[in-house]
Amino acid sequence: MKVVVKGQGAVSLTQQDYVAEGGQGKVYAKGGMAYKVYHDPSSMIPEGKIQELTPLPSPPFSRPHDLLVQPKTGQVIGYTTRFVDDAWVLCQLFPRSFRDREGLTHKHTFHLAQAMRDGIQTAHKANILLVDGNEMNFLVDQKFKNLAFIDTDSYQTKSYPAVAIMDSIRDRRMNHTHDFNEGTDWFSFAVVAFQLLVGIHPYKGKHPNLKGFDARMKANVSVFHRDVRVPKAAYSFEVIPADWRAWFEAVLDRGERCPPPGGLLQAVLIKPVVKAITGARNLVLEKIGEFYHPVTGVWASGHNLIVATTSDVWMNARCVHRKPIQAVGFSPMGVPVGVQHQGDIPTMFNCQSRLGVNFGLNAQRVVDSGGTIYIKNRDKVLAVTLADVGDGTLASTRLVASVLPQASLLFPGGVVQNMLGSTFVSLFSKAQSHQVRIKELDSYRVLDGKWDEGARGGVLMVIATKKGKTDRLAFRFDPSFMSYDMRKVENIQSGDLNFVVTDAGVCVLLDGDNDCIELSATKKGSTQVKTVTDVVIGGDMRLFKRGAQVLVARGSTVYAMKMK
Repeated sequence: MKVVVKGQGAVSLTQQDYVAEGGQGKVYAKGGMAYKVYHDPSSMIPEGKIQELTPLPSPPFSRPHDLLVQPKTGQVIGYTTRFVDDAWVLCQLFPRSFRDREGLTHKHTFHLAQAMRDGIQTAHKANILLVDGNEMNFLVDQKFKNLAFIDTDSYQTKSYPAVAIMDSIRDRRMNHTHDFNEGTDWFSFAVVAFQLLVGIHPYKGKHPNLKGFDARMKANVSVFHRDVRVPKAAYSFEVIPADWRAWFEAVLDRGERCPPPGGLLQAVLIKPVVKAITGARNLVLEKIGEFYHPVTGVWASGHNLIVATTSDVWMNARCVHRKPIQAVGFSPMGVPVGVQHQGDIPTMFNCQSRLGVNFGLNAQRVVDSGGTIYIKNRDKVLAVTLADVGDGTLASTRLVASVLPQASLLFPGGVVQNMLGSTFVSLFSKAQSHQVRIKELDSYRVLDGKWDEGARGGVLMVIATKKGKTDRLAFRFDPSFMSYDMRKVENIQSGDLNFVVTDAGVCVLLDGDNDCIELSATKKGSTQVKTVTDVVIGGDMRLFKRGAQVLVARGSTVYAMKMK
């Protein structure tokens, strides 16, 4: 596609530049600039509104800049804006599984909440309202330092009122349906910021009588209310500084509409406390080891057990590294190699010899699955091949998938990409990689995914959002990966993908919404599902595996989980 940037010249937009497609149009990115091309040019944002948005500083606001015109007719068909490359959508940061995997701390989330607050104040000073400041309209860089405000063309300016808002952040105390003001912006901010800090929507959880957003918001009954049961997957309210908690309660429970406290947020350091729980009916947790700091990952191969914490790495109860890691791969001889990814080039080390592993390739993202490390390097997904050489390890790469660089998401075990409106998933199976067309995901935006495989098959789960609601979808495939079945759980509260597939052919899922363990078969077409409830089950549990055995990390302790 060729377009003309008014006053600058023609630009060719190819499939490699494609980012996403929505109801209004398609978005492409090239050279640090995004190009929004409308399906229907009559829906184009008025030029007058573009002028009224110019007081917004860029960054952090990605506001419309130059007009795009059709080369032959000169018709205005879109606009350019600043492109935020290689970024997370804010809602991807909410689940515990993401935070553990990516090293996101409470200090990071406090900093981002402050940046969001400051940006909203900047807009208000310019007489501009965000109105639809939902969790999809903010992007965060890979280091969790910078926040970008996107979809600014929907903002309300002096001459152009806003017309839409996501239902989950809409203030039910407005006098009229579109009576937006600074107070309604602060209500929406309270909803999104609370999710960022605690990991759950403030009007979710379960109340014995009030169901849904409408009833709960109108009654001012948030998760702070004594009658609301909050899923254990949410973080303790103690992570919120006292002055901010008072503000949240005033806005969410008492109907006040005012800005949050000023000044810098101070991180509250929470040391997990693991209580000895007795009276278990169905499950037994047998302690394997305690590691002084919160556990973020557990990997097993043969006799080797690797445990990563927020501060260090342990191999078979011996500390082998004094920095946190994000992934682990195993060589053909079962030697574990840890990966730390904090810059452009991942750092690798041999956990057994503690020697570094040379690796000089840039990576936008690093994950592991089934003992193999995978990296995303622009339009390629590469598997890291490890070779044993004496006491050391050599690392090389092999191509496992070619992807659209701006429209793909690498997750543990696979990669999902939107190819001009059609969704394809590449799964990195033990035998080979499989690309599967999954039509059910076309209407969704995929936020996270995980493919896990045992000796008797695997399961793909994704967390995806559509029209302001988040669903969890699970897929099981036949041996040839030519067909699959699907199970969908709609409007979930927790976006965690906290599950493992064991060598016994069982998918073990910790259901954070209902604080229970769900057991199901990996075989396509099986209808057997068993739910296990027990006093030992909590949302702070992270599931890992060692063959057919399920391991549980809780705080700084690792357990083996057994059924009674």
